[in-house]
Parts: sequence; C-alpha cells; structure tokens
Amino acid sequence: MALAELRLSVGEEALLNALPHTEAGQAAKAQLAAAGLPNRRVEAFKWTDVRAALADGIPEADGSAGLFPACLQDALVLDFAPEGFGLEGEKDQGLIIETEDSLEIEGAGPVAMLAAGFAPRAVVLRVTQSQTRPVVLRRHPGAPMRVRLELEAGTQLTLIDTGLATSGLSTGLLEIEIAEDAELVRYDLQNGGTGAIDLTHTSVTVADTGRYHAIALMFGGKLARAETQVLLAGEGASCLIHGAYLLSGSTHADMTTKVVHAGPNGQTRELFKGAVQDRARGVFQGKILVERAAQKTDARQNHHALMLSEGAEIDAKPELEIYADDVQCAHGNTIGALDDQALFYMRQRGIPEAQAKALLVEAFVTDVFDAIDHEGVRDWFSGLARSWLEASSS
Repeated sequence: MALAELRLSVGEEALLNALPHTEAGQAAKAQLAAAGLPNRRVEAFKWTDVRAALADGIPEADGSAGLFPACLQDALVLDFAPEGFGLEGEKDQGLIIETEDSLEIEGAGPVAMLAAGFAPRAVVLRVTQSQTRPVVLRRHPGAPMRVRLELEAGTQLTLIDTGLATSGLSTGLLEIEIAEDAELVRYDLQNGGTGAIDLTHTSVTVADTGRYHAIALMFGGKLARAETQVLLAGEGASCLIHGAYLLSGSTHADMTTKVVHAGPNGQTRELFKGAVQDRARGVFQGKILVERAAQKTDARQNHHALMLSEGAEIDAKPELEIYADDVQCAHGNTIGALDDQALFYMRQRGIPEAQAKALLVEAFVTDVFDAIDHEGVRDWFSGLARSWLEASSS
C-alpha cells in the first residue's frame, strides 16, 4: 500500500522515505507507517507531539554545532557525523570498539525504533578493563547514532554524550549492559536550538551490585525528548539519574524515565530540576516500578521546577508502582515561581533584579550537578547554565 493511502502527513511521509534501506530501517518504516508518529493522543507522548513537530517535514541541518569543551581534550572521541563514524584520540587497553549492521530491535517504542532505523551501522563498545580516560559520544547536526555498550564484571567507564546539534533531526539509541559490580558514569548534554529535533532512547540493564550513574542537562529544541529505561535486574543493583532543563523562547524538552526494580536490595535516586520562561515547555515523566521479588528496595524520585514567566508551561507525571511489601519508596513534585521574599532580600542589599533572579535560579538548578565527580564536566555544565541565565535575564 502506498504511503499516501495511509493518510500520513507531509512530515511523516518525508521521515519514512528518508529511512535507509536496511533491515532496521525498513522495520521502522513498517511500524511507523502502520501507527503513525507519536502524537498527543498517545498517553506517553501527550505533551510531546512528534507528529506535529514534523508536520512540515524534516528540519534542515545547517552544520552548526556547539563548542567542544577543553576539559574533554584528553578523551577518546567517537564522532557521529552525517558522513559517517570516526575516532579521535588514543584508545586505552581493555576497550574493544567494533561496528556492525544496525539490526531490528523487537518490542521497541517509537523513539528507539526510529533511532535504530536511521543508523545504518551500530558501534559496539566492550569494556574489559576499567578505563582511565572518558569516552565521548559526539553527535553532529542531522547525524544518527546507535551504540551498544557492554561493561564486564568489575569494570568502570565514564561516558560523555554531547549532543551538539543546533538544527536538523538527530536520533540516538544507547543499549547498555552493566555486569556484576561494574559501574557506568554518564554525563549527557543536549544543546539544541529552535530548529532542532532531538530524539534519544537509552536502555540499561544492571546486574548484581552494578551501578548506573547519569546526569543530564537539556536546553531543548523545536522538540527534544530523552528517554531512559533502566532494569535493575540483579541483587544490590543501583542507579542515580539526575537531570536539569533550562528552556526559553519556544523550545521544548522532555525527560522521560522508567526504572524497574526486579532484584532485591536495589536503590534508585532521581532528582530533576528545571526553569522555563517565555513560551517554552518542559516535560518530566518518571516511573519507578518495584516488582514483587524486589524486596528491600530503596527508591526516591523528585522533580522540582520554576516557571519564570506567564507563558511558560511545565507538565510533570511522577509515578510509583509497587508490588513488594518491604520497601522504602517516595516521590515528590513541585512547580512554582521564584521566592518573592528571597528576591526582596537580595534587592534590599543592592543586587539588581535581573542579577538577583539569575542567582536564585542558578542556586535552585545547579545542585543537580553536585553529583558530577568529574570536575571539568561539573564546571562545564555549571558554566553553560550560568550563560543561559545571564542571556535570559539580560
């Protein structure tokens, strides 16, 4: 049946026709042609309408990208550009890098399916010894990325995902397996612009006493959605997932997480904070599922956000679903404006109003970055947040 007969929009037709003629590409095309792109009628996408964002077609990538920070100059860089995949820097022992055909994934959601479909090749990283230098995933405008990462027992790796695209459609898929007593530390920057659509999906499986530690900073785009699904499969497995979003103009950012506790004695810590102004929109959807076998689980989830102007919008949906009876679980969610008393206090001490607001927002948001162990990355993220605050208050 022709695509036109399915009553797809111009954008959907353009997107599906752009998928490569690979196994994964054609599987994504068939699934999305049958169901259409995610839209507000789908519960998980009711605040992030991908179909509407692509209504006029795929935005053109103009080649512009954010700056690469000096703190990562000694890292091994995996470069994902429209013309292909490349490596920069020296590779340590104990890190095996291969490429293979991007295969279809069964039962995947639309973002994961789309990301797999657009990536003709998958990069496979196998960590057999702990790595002393970070590995950077550098995504350029309009470039697809698919990475499968396998950490062997007892190993450690720091992964830095820099989504530098400021225009075009960018997709990313990370499939991560963390073995017994291994640890992955991940820092993720999404630095889009109003011409960028950025869709990423991360799937993580953690074995006994393994650890997944992730901190993200998002500035949104025409539409940006970062999905994270973590399965704490083993006993004593743990994860820490923190995120911050800073949005202005008409940008849109969606942080969606799901953590499943399947083994006993697991721990989850989630903290998300945001600040939104103008006509921008921030979305947080977080779910923690504790299965019956996951006794002694300790899971905490918090989302707090500031609305800095009248037209801003923040949508939040924190969830706990618990089937075990010996657990400690809690979640919290607040959305509000700046504290007038704190602002008055600072004004009384001679601090101009714009500067006072910027300082209060900075103090509110940047404690998310306290969990960043890498000093250079912590300063980098804090500096980016400070620059956004200065620009938004000028």
